[in-house]
Amino acid sequence: MLLDPSQGPLREEQWRQLGPQAVPVLRSLVVDPSVPSTRRARAMASLALIDPPQGAPSIQEVLEDPRAPVDVRASAAGALARCLGTEAIRPLAARLMDREDPVREAVALALGRLGGQQARQALEERLPIEERPLVREALQRGLSLAEP
Repeated sequence: MLLDPSQGPLREEQWRQLGPQAVPVLRSLVVDPSVPSTRRARAMASLALIDPPQGAPSIQEVLEDPRAPVDVRASAAGALARCLGTEAIRPLAARLMDREDPVREAVALALGRLGGQQARQALEERLPIEERPLVREALQRGLSLAEP
């Protein structure tokens, strides 16, 4: 099964073969609290591979939902960056103030991978006020990734 974490990394070509009809199924898995969070996080990442324009709103909704499991929200940060590219910078930058450390870490890395002046500025602004060492480290890594 493609959602089984033991199957290794997600293979984009396998997901694209499923096509947009898989988006509603993946959306329902992402929001279903009875589904293990590892599968929910994998379904989240898969939404970005199948049909980025159709998956982006659901991904952003989960990223912003404080009731969603932390690992699913962290997965949403990278998925949103894959879906929207530089258009994801603004919604991601807003999550640099998220209450959950792993979400802030994932957002910092996603912003770094996107790069550009706007992403770099968001990371630089958060760095001096971030108190958690692991998040500060992620912000530093994000900045090094964003280097021209």
